Amino acid sequence: MIFFTSAAKKTTSFLVASLFLATASFALTPVKVAVNIPGPVGQVVYQSIKVSVTDKSVILDWNTASEFMNGYFEVERSFNNADFKTIALVLDGFSTEGTGKRYAFKEDVAVAKSGRSVYYRLKQFDENGNVSYSTAVKAL
Repeated sequence: MIFFTSAAKKTTSFLVASLFLATASFALTPVKVAVNIPGPVGQVVYQSIKVSVTDKSVILDWNTASEFMNGYFEVERSFNNADFKTIALVLDGFSTEGTGKRYAFKEDVAVAKSGRSVYYRLKQFDENGNVSYSTAVKAL
């Protein structure tokens, strides 16, 4: 125990003791902190991406050499090679590391015969929501 001889020392000591106790109780209070620890990034290695035009269809065909944590693909189309819009989803990517796979998307040939240039690209999503884009390919 500590004894004080003056009122001023009592007041000062009481404040210091109160601050110490408040700090100690705060330090002992568990604090939850949200930490964003990114997981591994999925990766798709493209072997080829090509577009062919038949009498009835435009076919976007791509092959992957390998896939890791691949969630899915969005097929995007543009008429100016700048403003791409999603036109289809391809949901059967490999989620675990695997060898390559062949994919295809087909749409009506009227799009390609509109007199405008048509470009396609792939927007690939991994299982963590990360996005990557393929190079754009021209239909005609």
